[in-house]
Amino acid sequence: MRPYANLLRAIMTMCMLAPIAGDAVAGPHEDALAAWRRGDYTTAYRLWGPIADQGAPDAQFYLGFMNEYGQGVPRNSVEAIKWYRKAADQHHAVAQFSLGIMYANGEGVPNSDSEAAQWYRLAADQGLAGAQFNLGIMYTEGKGVPQDHVLAHMWLDLVVSELPPSGKEQRNTTVDALHRVASKMSLAQLAEARQLAFEWMIERRHRVQQKNLAVILR
Repeated sequence: MRPYANLLRAIMTMCMLAPIAGDAVAGPHEDALAAWRRGDYTTAYRLWGPIADQGAPDAQFYLGFMNEYGQGVPRNSVEAIKWYRKAADQHHAVAQFSLGIMYANGEGVPNSDSEAAQWYRLAADQGLAGAQFNLGIMYTEGKGVPQDHVLAHMWLDLVVSELPPSGKEQRNTTVDALHRVASKMSLAQLAEARQLAFEWMIERRHRVQQKNLAVILR
């Protein structure tokens, strides 16, 4: 699970950068992002610091990421956890996912599968495929959560439906995991899992529409 989790975390991080860059207007955050992209991590960290202190979740996430991977500063898992948590508490999905991985691996915090599952669930509810995959595997194995093949199938099915065509390796890995779970389920359980996935997608679409409407009416 861990190598795939880390691969998906990198993919989701890059996906998150795209809209930020596309909507970029001159400012400290955009300057920091530009510096980070060209590998000038010291400048990026310096620019993001004050923005993160002011409570900006994207800046807090990047400081966590840079501390975790030693970009511009020495690697520091405890400091990474601090910044990830600040962003995660503001509903930053990738920060929530990153916290889940660090709890699962015992990096900067005591190992806790139950804590990892809670953070994965928060990110999964926001549609983050990596978190959905990890949560599906945890339900499959009964690790950090009660074993539940119906919920495992639901989350893995959502990953398969949402991964882009370019994610062939991730899709194949998820499909294999989905088939393994399905082989242990009855037809009634499969129907229940698919119904839950369908209801989740409808609810997710409704929440996104409400959010977009709120932005328009703001």
